[in-house]
Amino acid sequence: MLGTVLRGEPSLKRQCNSLRHDLLPGYTRVSNSDKMPAMKIRKHATLGFGSGLFYSVIMWAGVAVLTVFFSTLDLLVMLPLSLLVDGGTRRLVHRISVLWARGIIAWNPLWRLAVTGGQNVQKGKKYIVVANHQSLLDILAVAAALPLNFKFLAKKELFYVPFMGWAMACAGYVPVDRSSHESGKKAVHRIGGLLKKGLSVLLFPEGTRSPDGKIHAFKMGAFKIARENRVEILPVVIDGTGTALPKKSVFLRKRSTFVVSIGRPVSLENLSDHSLEETKEKIRHEMIGRLARIRHKES
Repeated sequence: MLGTVLRGEPSLKRQCNSLRHDLLPGYTRVSNSDKMPAMKIRKHATLGFGSGLFYSVIMWAGVAVLTVFFSTLDLLVMLPLSLLVDGGTRRLVHRISVLWARGIIAWNPLWRLAVTGGQNVQKGKKYIVVANHQSLLDILAVAAALPLNFKFLAKKELFYVPFMGWAMACAGYVPVDRSSHESGKKAVHRIGGLLKKGLSVLLFPEGTRSPDGKIHAFKMGAFKIARENRVEILPVVIDGTGTALPKKSVFLRKRSTFVVSIGRPVSLENLSDHSLEETKEKIRHEMIGRLARIRHKES
């Protein structure tokens, strides 16, 4: 109904869009084009020590407050409600995760989010989402950007972190012990169960964060899972998170735009192992090219 009202009242639609940007100043849906013709991202200078320290303290304080607030909301309200009405998908809890992610980005004056390719996501469809991995902030950016109820794998130690780990468990995200082969097998089995419920799953096929911001070799796991479950691959390119918060760092270095570029889905159904390997490499090279185009627009 609201969509109908907005289409019929252009001025009201503009007012609502203005209100959304006032409430979430860090969020921008730049364009629906794969080639991102409208996006121009400014290249930002590195912050001085004093400025970096100040903004780091502000950011982490905001993260702490928002995490405690939304985690408590999950535990006391959204999880019980979701178990009653969501049929095991925990859709309501994931919506809180989206608000948490967008809230953190909006809170930090150094960050903004730019999303392209939203038209490539079909409403009500499930995907194996594959994304390049630059930083801990990748999950934040993808959660804020993707219009999907998705789950992701995370190392089991994160689930023991007070509030954040509890919220991750509430949302149904999947813990993995990287040192245990058995844990990996259980995670794959659980992914199959999530897909049967109509949920999407986010995987990082590089297996770990990139040390240099480039997209490195992909492992086969995500692509085999997609083929076996007859689910399309949704290739997502992330940029800007690695320089905003580098690996093993808690110190903000510069103003950053988190770009989330959503590519066209790719079907892997009925592919042989050889064809699957070729398709995996085609997807990777397309993502490398898309990342290069994003960075060219920054220069």
